[in-house]
Amino acid sequence: MIAVVAKALNPIIIIFLTSTMLACGLGLTVRQIFAPFRNVRVAIAAALLNFLVVPFIAIAASRLVGIEESLRYGLVLLSMTAAGEASPKFTSSAKGNVGLSVGLLALSLGVAIFYLPMMLSVLLPDARVDRGRLLVKLCLTLALPIILGLFVKARWDTFADRLGHYVHKISSVSMMLVVVLLVILYYDDFLHLIGSGSIGAALIFIVVSFIAGYLLGWPERGARVAMAFAAAARNNGVALMVASGTFGDRPQVLVMIVLTVVLTLIVLLPLSVILGRRASRQEIAAQ
Repeated sequence: MIAVVAKALNPIIIIFLTSTMLACGLGLTVRQIFAPFRNVRVAIAAALLNFLVVPFIAIAASRLVGIEESLRYGLVLLSMTAAGEASPKFTSSAKGNVGLSVGLLALSLGVAIFYLPMMLSVLLPDARVDRGRLLVKLCLTLALPIILGLFVKARWDTFADRLGHYVHKISSVSMMLVVVLLVILYYDDFLHLIGSGSIGAALIFIVVSFIAGYLLGWPERGARVAMAFAAAARNNGVALMVASGTFGDRPQVLVMIVLTVVLTLIVLLPLSVILGRRASRQEIAAQ
């Protein structure tokens, strides 16, 4: 049974990631992706935030709490991925700049394709990475589905909307399957997280990343909200795919990623609702 589950894990992770990226492409236009970045300051700040500041926060949080190496690898790997597919949803709920959030997602995904193979062995020196193979894998699972989605959206808008509805369902179901399979495979490893400091390190990472994004998005509120959620909500699909292929002999890397993703939802979902309600009250008061 366990052997069957182990064999099924990687293909389902690939299905989750590719369906998520295809859904992103089906819901976007090229204009939506590039419009927010006419502001050069925002574009530079977003790049520095996603690929310098956030990984540094992950390294600092893991060192501060003193979690073991495999758990640190999981947190740092997650921090190196692009903005998460959930960040535009959080931004919308918080009444932030959704267009900027979508642009941040697309930009960071594009950069991540080249950033991860180049920087993974730099930030995680003990990691043995086949850079060429990882680059090809990222192109096939990230770039190709998004480009395909953008093409379908540009040519057949109505069909893209209908197809996107079903692709989103596939993405959601496959994500739940990934979590279930990981719990079945690494149940004991999840139990060992208790008292390891991993929860504290993950929470520090999420909160400090959110604050950093909020500050770098200054001065417009919508941009601050978009940058904050892009920084705190990382791309779990990319992280799980890279971890399963690179750290297959270290299950705690995968376990730490899942733990951080769950805590991210617990923290950011209610926070987005609170920020959205506050923004609504301010709009009413200003009328």
